[in-house]
Amino acid sequence: MARMVSKLILKSKISDIQKEKLQTLFPEAFTEGKIDWNQLRYSLGDSLEDEDEHFKLLWKGKDKCFHSIHSPVNGVLKPEKKESVEWRKTENYFFEGDNLDILKIMQEEYAEKIKMIYIDPPYNTGKKFVYNDYFSDYPQKNPWKTNRLDKETNYFPSSNESASRYHSNWLNMMYPRLFLARNLLRDDGVIFISIDDHEVHNLRVIMDEIFDGRNFVEQIIWKKRSSPPNDKVIGAAHEYILVYAKNIRNLKLYPKERTSEQLKRYKNPDNHPKGPWTAGDLMANVKGGRYVKSLYFPITNPNTGELHYPSSNGNWRYNQEHIQKLIENNEIYFGKNGEGRPKLKRFLSDVKEGTSHTTIWDNVPLSHCGSKEMQKILGNLTIFDNPKPCRLIIELLKLGSSKNDIILDFFAGSCTTAHAVITLNEEEGGNRKFIMVQIPELTSEDSEAFKCGYKTVAEIGKERLRRVIKQITDERAEKNQKENNFIDSPEPFPNGYNGFKVYKFLNTENC
Repeated sequence: MARMVSKLILKSKISDIQKEKLQTLFPEAFTEGKIDWNQLRYSLGDSLEDEDEHFKLLWKGKDKCFHSIHSPVNGVLKPEKKESVEWRKTENYFFEGDNLDILKIMQEEYAEKIKMIYIDPPYNTGKKFVYNDYFSDYPQKNPWKTNRLDKETNYFPSSNESASRYHSNWLNMMYPRLFLARNLLRDDGVIFISIDDHEVHNLRVIMDEIFDGRNFVEQIIWKKRSSPPNDKVIGAAHEYILVYAKNIRNLKLYPKERTSEQLKRYKNPDNHPKGPWTAGDLMANVKGGRYVKSLYFPITNPNTGELHYPSSNGNWRYNQEHIQKLIENNEIYFGKNGEGRPKLKRFLSDVKEGTSHTTIWDNVPLSHCGSKEMQKILGNLTIFDNPKPCRLIIELLKLGSSKNDIILDFFAGSCTTAHAVITLNEEEGGNRKFIMVQIPELTSEDSEAFKCGYKTVAEIGKERLRRVIKQITDERAEKNQKENNFIDSPEPFPNGYNGFKVYKFLNTENC
């Protein structure tokens, strides 16, 4: 990490990384380190697109997005040990600066090392967003100044502009950041993006372009309200979470944990050596012409000699030889008294570790729970607008990561993602690492955050993490003291996973 932050980045590494990947695939198309476009065309054959008319999303400024991606980073990351927690031990990071700069710097150290990314970007609902796009006509002296100075600088485009400009500004902000983020994901990695109806259609298109549409996984619908807002005839009670893989063939996701109620269904009344089981149907689904005549035969109940045929002109799931083996192994259930129709014993040891996730998430906390968490931690319900509930992110972490993975959030906001990582580590005994990136966006003078002493959004996130860490540290120390009956508890977090190092981006362009 020291190597990444100790020098001035003068040249973007993005083009070098992309060229290296291309050269690995098509070494014959390179001569003295340069791309031979004619040879590449020959190698690809009919795969190259010659027609001008094909499906794509165009907007004003898209051609300059790649200039933004490849432009140098004129700045350094300065360590801030006084603002950090457990500096010497932790492997967690909080980078304060424009995420476009930070993502570029991360390319050298974190390329293909991140297992999971979660972001909750601006939804482009008409409110201002402060992320620099590096090629707009807006003033560049201090792109992080927001509500307090926008009337003087006219820095932000009005939501009353034309629809094309309205969407273009957002796309110009998002495209380079998503492009850079993809390079950081491992080959089995995944990205989750929260979004609503304002830009979900455009986000799907640019994600299909950047990540390849074949790597689309699902579009989760999160029920965020118990009832719709009453100021509309049709009120939205949901948001979306887009899920894309780095490489769908190598994607590693994890099933949902079985609940205690689901586990109670598995019992072992006959002390079967394979353990607890539940009775399941032996019938196969024969809809759509899948009826197989050879699978229609009688099963003889060994207790009564009664013959049982498939019902409703269907057929059994297995052939006669396999059914006989199941009976011999006591894996067919004939009811409590041994005189019923045959059923298959489904053993807990044979099923997958968990259950499938659904695309409709209505079993996680609603949006107002995020504000309640902020009130509990920082003492104010409205200190941050619409923070995501911690338990929502925890469910995503369980779906997309394992206990030792690195998690990135480059729209960190109030740091719900880091809070979720810390909490899940504590619950599972895991050692996930987090990297948070947040621009030092100024809070409005009339906001609750400003009145509470937080001058920037980044300050809110850092203070939240400090308090969460202290709370968990105190709770564990108290638990250890009660259980072991000694005054001086051992170090609560020997791996330091609950600390974080703070680095601030300093622009050196004018130095």
